[in-house]
Amino acid sequence: MCEIRSDKSGVKEATVYYRSVQLDSGKKGRKAPERLNISESKGQELFKKYLTEVDANGECPVERIEVVWPFPMLEDGIVIVDTPGIGGAGKMMKYISKYLEKSFGSIYVINSTNAGGVSKGRLQDFLRTVVTSAGEDFNPEAALFVVNKWDQIPENDRPALQEFIWKKLSSLYPGLKEEQLCYISLTDAAKAIEYGTQTADYKRLSSAVSILLHDSLRSRLNSHYRWISAMLKRSAYSLKVSRVLASKNKDKVQEKFEAIQKQMNLIEKNADESLANLKRNMDTEVDLICKRVEDALKSQELQKELFNWAPNEYPPTRDERKLHKELEMKVAQKLATVLNNWEKSNNIVADIKNKIIRVFKRDFVLMEDQITKCEGALLDGESKVITDLHKSIKKQAPVKHLFKKAKMSSVDEDISSVKGLGAVVCSAGSLDLPSKNKEVRSLLRNSRMSPEVKICEAMSLFIASIFQNKEMKAKVHRYFSKFMNGIDTIAKMINDFLKADRQMIKNLTQEMQEYDQNLNDIYPTLIPKCYKLQGELDIFFVNYIMKFDYKLEDLSWKMDEAAIGSGSFADVYLAHIKGGKRGDGRALPVALKVCRDPLNESTVTDILLEDRTLRDLDHEHIVKYYGATFKYRNTSQRKGVQWIMILEMCKDTLKNIFIGPDVENPGKMSNGSGHQLRAMKFMASYAIQICNGLKYLHDKGFVHRDIKLDNILVGENNVVKLTDVGLTKPMVDIAHSVVGAPAYMAPEVLLQSDHNYDSKADIYSLAIVLWEMWYGMDAAYHIQQQLSNSLEDFIKKRLRPSMSLSVTPPDNWAALIKASWEHEAYKRPDITEHIRFFDDFLRNN
Repeated sequence: MCEIRSDKSGVKEATVYYRSVQLDSGKKGRKAPERLNISESKGQELFKKYLTEVDANGECPVERIEVVWPFPMLEDGIVIVDTPGIGGAGKMMKYISKYLEKSFGSIYVINSTNAGGVSKGRLQDFLRTVVTSAGEDFNPEAALFVVNKWDQIPENDRPALQEFIWKKLSSLYPGLKEEQLCYISLTDAAKAIEYGTQTADYKRLSSAVSILLHDSLRSRLNSHYRWISAMLKRSAYSLKVSRVLASKNKDKVQEKFEAIQKQMNLIEKNADESLANLKRNMDTEVDLICKRVEDALKSQELQKELFNWAPNEYPPTRDERKLHKELEMKVAQKLATVLNNWEKSNNIVADIKNKIIRVFKRDFVLMEDQITKCEGALLDGESKVITDLHKSIKKQAPVKHLFKKAKMSSVDEDISSVKGLGAVVCSAGSLDLPSKNKEVRSLLRNSRMSPEVKICEAMSLFIASIFQNKEMKAKVHRYFSKFMNGIDTIAKMINDFLKADRQMIKNLTQEMQEYDQNLNDIYPTLIPKCYKLQGELDIFFVNYIMKFDYKLEDLSWKMDEAAIGSGSFADVYLAHIKGGKRGDGRALPVALKVCRDPLNESTVTDILLEDRTLRDLDHEHIVKYYGATFKYRNTSQRKGVQWIMILEMCKDTLKNIFIGPDVENPGKMSNGSGHQLRAMKFMASYAIQICNGLKYLHDKGFVHRDIKLDNILVGENNVVKLTDVGLTKPMVDIAHSVVGAPAYMAPEVLLQSDHNYDSKADIYSLAIVLWEMWYGMDAAYHIQQQLSNSLEDFIKKRLRPSMSLSVTPPDNWAALIKASWEHEAYKRPDITEHIRFFDDFLRNN
């Protein structure tokens, strides 16, 4: 490994660090580092020697070399690490991973003449190591793949090889873009530079390296941003808790502390017990798997495969030492392959993973929800800051992705091309066990034995060695324990949250004597200060760190054209994404939601939270979010950033389809007529789509908060799309907030009850929407005609839109609507009951 640093003073030297070796005393030690003056020829020769020298065991005695050289383009503090190729030594991954944990980015050089350079298993292991080492800081753009020796590939073969390399790499490296692949002949590039020119491929590579450095540095800056943001949000949360508690009776505060402490102790106990149970169950499963492997190896089915050899598989050599090695390699590879096929057909590894996932979903996700509720209790339900805090801390890997990142290291050099459970089992076998030495020697020296019998005998001895070796269970256990790594990390995060909350409660208890002074002097100053700092930090993030999804020039948009819609804070315009997202090159129509006012410290944090929320949503009945861009209000001075959301374009709103004198609503048709049945089926086909979109939000723990016909759009093929989901908030994040049109608001929202409201608030709004779809009337206008006082008074008296206008709905339809707008939220049916109702109607009519 060569670590290359710049020195502007002109120093040219290298420091050689040796590997640890076994000393005569039996202990391990290493030689003192050696410094070389590489400005002189003697130092350069020694440097070359240390780079390539290997001992009798094929090991390089030098571990790493630090090189200092006056590179004019290399900034101080930046280190380039040049590594040997990973194809030659299985231990390289271990050495490289130490650097990957701290690296900004990596450049991987592929030899295009070696089957495209991506057919070996080692590349797959390496890229898994890259992704795993980076963890949550993984940035797919912080890598560049350089395909070298391109001049040696015939012109006619290049397109097919490019396609092969792209498919292989993109399947191994999530998020890879085609511009991260450069094809070049360094030989041709070097010749061109000699003549004072540059090849086109070299120019592209130089540009790609420049982009890589920029993206890599931004990625690291983003990590620091998230850390500072999490600290500020934790501070805001603690201060808000202190303010809420300072205004309460001290005895009651102490009672609340004690109750929350008990709950936290229970959560911690449950988390520890769940993790211990998972590990105990894993031990039991490993015992069962080892027994199943032994039974399988003794079964006729596998024996038939294991002892069936083709003539071209027999080792050709007669040299005893080489024959020993080749026999062991052949039987190990075949055994590993057969066992892997057996494992896959029996879903053994998949079953283990699924069991872990089921337990995790049942236990740990529940515990995280309980922690959120504990923290919310300290704020009397005003808990927006909690969700923002949890999102700002390093995001937990979703359960379904935990195992995609698991690194499957090579288990044994001779079977490194075969991975999985089969390789693990085979690593416990050998033809070198002392108890089998006589049999192995006899086998190798028996010149009269046919190759077919010899290789079958070797297989028998190898399988016997696995049963004799006591390490198989330990190896299988280590293999499956890797699947627990993600669970351990998440369990630790739960304990970290509990530890932080306990410390906060301890501090708050000590501060209770100073509550009165803090309430008047400290909190009014510090809480706004936290939000101001967060706002400044987020403005910095938007201006200097965030990578927007599109540039303005990627959009075809006439800014001077009239808006097609307007809201409280933004105007909506029609535009097109050039080149589109269809895959056919056509410009894709989109809706641009352009904030009227530039971002400032008081609005930017909420807009970024909205952006994260929209990126988390992906459903057929939710308007698709393509990402964000921006424009300057003052273009010449590059000031005043106006945030622009890029959304799916829809052709109409449900209000235009169902409200109007010419619309054939069910409530305008004669009861029981064929016309009414068609109108009811038409209405139900849209209602069930609305409900499916809402179910998706509710299942993710969100409440829409502004369900109304204006916010329900219709896209291609008459597919319903819920929009304005930017107002969507997590259920723990919506206390005491009034959002939405008053006519659609549930009583607990409009009247601002003391308790939280949840997804049942959306059910109330849905009931008003269903009433409008039945009668074809605007509910707000209808309610206005009934008001004798205020809307609040109307709601307090539990009045609702009339169900006796013209043609009333059938009893079961009327019952569903009335139940859905019940005054008490807990009496309203949940969204699955609505889906079941409309699904039954459509299937039976």
